Amino acid sequence: MTTILIGLDDTDNETSRGTGHLARMLSRECERRGMRPLAVTRHQFLVDPRIPYTSHNSGACVAVASDNGATSATFAFDFVAERAADGSDPGVCVAEASAVEPDVTEFGRAATSRIVTMDDAFRVAQSCRVELRGLGGSHLGVIGALGSVGLRAGGNEGRFIDLPGLRELPARAALEDIRRLGIALDYGGVRREVSPNDPCDTLEWVRPRLVGGEPVLPLEWSEQRHAWIPVDRKRSRPLE
Repeated sequence: MTTILIGLDDTDNETSRGTGHLARMLSRECERRGMRPLAVTRHQFLVDPRIPYTSHNSGACVAVASDNGATSATFAFDFVAERAADGSDPGVCVAEASAVEPDVTEFGRAATSRIVTMDDAFRVAQSCRVELRGLGGSHLGVIGALGSVGLRAGGNEGRFIDLPGLRELPARAALEDIRRLGIALDYGGVRREVSPNDPCDTLEWVRPRLVGGEPVLPLEWSEQRHAWIPVDRKRSRPLE
């Protein structure tokens, strides 16, 4: 099966659900169409007053496996266009993971630290033969859409906001229950005996980091809760 990456950004407005929520809807639609959902990741880009964005200037990438290549995911353009919030500037990028060239990843990395333009995005997409479309408004979302695909393919900058079974984890789970989802656990060098049956208080928010292309969850021991807890905490405004 071929791994397909679908990047999207700028699909929301001040009162709507975020782009991560729409990305998870898209992942479920891919599954309904016979593809296998792999993950949805969130990717943070530069926060700067010169850049217009709704909340935190982050994009999302949906990863699925398909027997029919990237063409099976091109429905995503219409899917996002029809569901993007009023006044948004959505963009979508579709690519086979194995065909994402280093220049696309470099574009994504550049967007995390400096201002890049829509012209830059379209130029990179065209030279690397990646399908990138603006779907409404100013089309500014093409930057985050392409950048999200690049960072997901790069494998080291992002956070998993969905994995099969991730959102079904109970508030208090055994470490082994988390590992079974394919998540590697990082104890941060804590000198403490670790058992697969040790409890993890998930704080109802488990969002592993993207490290080496895989989900990794940093944990720390909490004496107060007598359990492992995620190092990364939920922010005040839901991003997903």
